[in-house]
Amino acid sequence: MRFRFEMDGEAYSKNKETFKRILAKHGLRWKGSLERPFWASGSERVTAVFDRDREKDILRSATLVWESVKKSTLLEELKGWAWEVGANVSEDRSPSAEEVTDEVERALRNWDLIWKPNVDLLRAQGRPSTWIEADVKRWKQRRLERRRELIGQATD
Repeated sequence: MRFRFEMDGEAYSKNKETFKRILAKHGLRWKGSLERPFWASGSERVTAVFDRDREKDILRSATLVWESVKKSTLLEELKGWAWEVGANVSEDRSPSAEEVTDEVERALRNWDLIWKPNVDLLRAQGRPSTWIEADVKRWKQRRLERRRELIGQATD
């Protein structure tokens, strides 16, 4: 079972400390990364997707997805918090984060077979190290863009 909380970036930013206190109160701990932020306990999980404007250094919107086998007091408290901050709350029937992640990782492994630079081969061919580093950096950026694209396709 999943519920989606969608809100304006400013609303999330102003109220994120309360959100984090609610999660901590119910035993959820930070387990994610900056690329894939999420908090989890033994039975519940909250995943976040943030839309940022890097040039202006602002958060445009935030989407939080609560997941568990059954409804809980955490869900009810999150619904109350969301109502206070003006978020839209809806039951989410899209694939779970695990299903999406597995699907995305499989697709990225296939993408890597074609696009990942073979550093050893490039060195053996005499390509300059600075060029190889630039190739790897460009590949990492394109891979991140591809990951975002795949996640967007899987959750639509």
